[in-house]
Amino acid sequence: MDADNKLRPAEVEKWAREQGILQGAELLWSKRQIGVNVLTAFAHGAAAREHLFSEEDAQSLSKLSNSEFFQRLPVICDIIPYLDAAPGDLMTLVSALVEKGGEDLAANQPNAAFRKWCAAEKSRSDEVIAMARGGDELALQHLVFALEAKGDVSEALQSVEARCDEQIAGVLALSRMDLSAGDAARALTAITAQLKDQTDKERAGMAKAMLDIAAKHNLDRSPLIEALKQLQGSTDPVVIHILTTALHQHGTTMSESEIDLCLQVIRNIDPDNAGTVQQLDFTLGMMWPVVPGKVQDVLSDLLSRSEGKVGKGALERILNADKPEQHALAVRLVTSWLYEGNPSVCAAIAGYISEINRTTPWFDVTPEVLPDEPRDQLFVCRKAVGFFILAPMTAAAWCVAALRRGSAVSEQVAELLLNPLLINYGGALREWLETQLEHDALGNDLIADALKVAQEIRDGMNAAGDVVELEPSTSCRALVAFREAEENHRIQEEAQGRSVLASLVTTQTLLYGDRSAFSIHDGEGKMHTKEIQMAEFSVRTEIPLGTIFDPIGTEMMIEQMRYERKVAP
Repeated sequence: MDADNKLRPAEVEKWAREQGILQGAELLWSKRQIGVNVLTAFAHGAAAREHLFSEEDAQSLSKLSNSEFFQRLPVICDIIPYLDAAPGDLMTLVSALVEKGGEDLAANQPNAAFRKWCAAEKSRSDEVIAMARGGDELALQHLVFALEAKGDVSEALQSVEARCDEQIAGVLALSRMDLSAGDAARALTAITAQLKDQTDKERAGMAKAMLDIAAKHNLDRSPLIEALKQLQGSTDPVVIHILTTALHQHGTTMSESEIDLCLQVIRNIDPDNAGTVQQLDFTLGMMWPVVPGKVQDVLSDLLSRSEGKVGKGALERILNADKPEQHALAVRLVTSWLYEGNPSVCAAIAGYISEINRTTPWFDVTPEVLPDEPRDQLFVCRKAVGFFILAPMTAAAWCVAALRRGSAVSEQVAELLLNPLLINYGGALREWLETQLEHDALGNDLIADALKVAQEIRDGMNAAGDVVELEPSTSCRALVAFREAEENHRIQEEAQGRSVLASLVTTQTLLYGDRSAFSIHDGEGKMHTKEIQMAEFSVRTEIPLGTIFDPIGTEMMIEQMRYERKVAP
């Protein structure tokens, strides 16, 4: 290269001819701007070699670290469309790059580059298609990109009807093409005709392709319904993942029948398939405002069967809904789950509710969301108190809503406000309940009575005075603990002083209060102390008093509320 470090096409071509595409890409990667003339020159040089991708190149590729590989990959993908090479050589290169990329999303970049290479000259696509139909394994793997690049619907339909390995390539190519309404209808008909003799995995892939095609035009979707019906009962993880992907991409535009058929299969998901579970969680959260009833049913089933492993992500999205109409839907959803009383589902909800630094409940519960029967209202309140005991304002929100109904169970609901809620909590819960008395409403007298009795109980506890301690006293035990801590600290400092690693690492000290201090080396080898001012961060929360004064009795009461069942009238 020149002294000014500018890339000259002639020198780039020579470099590529001598070093090959893999090593040459390292040079080009270091340049911020690479023109078409440079890419073309590099491609000419690389294609002029005896082997575009030699055994030596394959060994070098295997030795690259992930960071080194993904640094060079974009450059190589920019070069591929300009290569004048035999299809077999190019497919060997692309296949090696995709394999090296593994499961990373960027690993698909070489396939996109190969599609551009095919589109650059019509004869290239034709040659790859001919090789694939001649039984070439590598060409079969790349057939879908050649068909897509050519854009010939008839050619893709011919592959769909081939009843061999090229069939899936034809189906995928059709799903990615920009089809007219007539071509889309032909494609759906052709794919439907091939469903019968396929495995569940192949049927699922075809159904997904049919959804992709049907989404582009207003077509008769009955063939799609038939395709989804043939997948019912499948427990294949690949099938479930494909249908989850289909639901994610097209769920908001699918018919209710199509959604039902997809969800019926998805219910068989394996909780250990983390990737599918994550996508399903996001999909259910996305679809919840569209079809809340269906999402509620499947989410309840999944949370129960997987003991909370599947559906947590969707649940988090639902519970954090910020729009008023979605929040109201979430309150109704949680109320219905409390009424069903499934421990796994209710525990999963409780895991996402926190009142740290809050002064109001997590949910704005209105009387209208409660069941009509008084006994059912009491049951919901007991479940709310049992599962949301660590979020007392949220638990009390259902109790207050029940009191506003003025039903026959109001006194029993008020008793729940007193015990276990107000007996265990006296901070934010009490303050929030007092705000509920600011306006005249049904149940205010019962809330006021509960607050009064709770205060009398606390005053009585405080009036008992200090209890004489047993020996040794708390102060004596604290002194012994302090001395032990000091001794442990001294031993730790002595050990650090003898450590070989102590001089190689930086020690950071957190000072009590508002600063962090640490030492650094300057350019002259001297140590300097630096301090960083820290902002204040406070957390306000309460723990139930019953866990201190009566842990066994409190736990027993809560467990009874959580696991009790409705009794038939």
